[in-house]
Amino acid sequence: MIFKSKELVNVPDRGEMPVWSVDTDTQTVTHVHPKTFKTEEHRFFRDYIRYHLHYSEEENPERLQRLVDNGEIFQYLSDLDNRVFDALDSQEELLKANSREFQEAHEKGDIVTEGAIGNLLQQQARESVFEAMIYV
Repeated sequence: MIFKSKELVNVPDRGEMPVWSVDTDTQTVTHVHPKTFKTEEHRFFRDYIRYHLHYSEEENPERLQRLVDNGEIFQYLSDLDNRVFDALDSQEELLKANSREFQEAHEKGDIVTEGAIGNLLQQQARESVFEAMIYV
């Protein structure tokens, strides 16, 4: 779904265009500068941005529309991307530090077990971070 700002600009050879828009399917924010008519597109590639956009589209489309109308959508998604990335990294490291099994595998040099437990802990980190930061 594409959310478009109420503010429009008349772009030569292209007609009226929204100043801001976000496409929740392609995770793309588009901004048309009202004075220069220059169009900028920013794509977000992380899966959790897609999850958050689709969740917001379903659960709170008014907030998403407000962010687009106020020209805050790009900064909002950029900040979310950075905060979630850092939280995932931090949570995963915390889980690894507190996992006796992971530590033992690491100390033994058992990379297969270390990798398997690490993947499990990474998934646990994703679940807790997503619940707190993505599905809100």
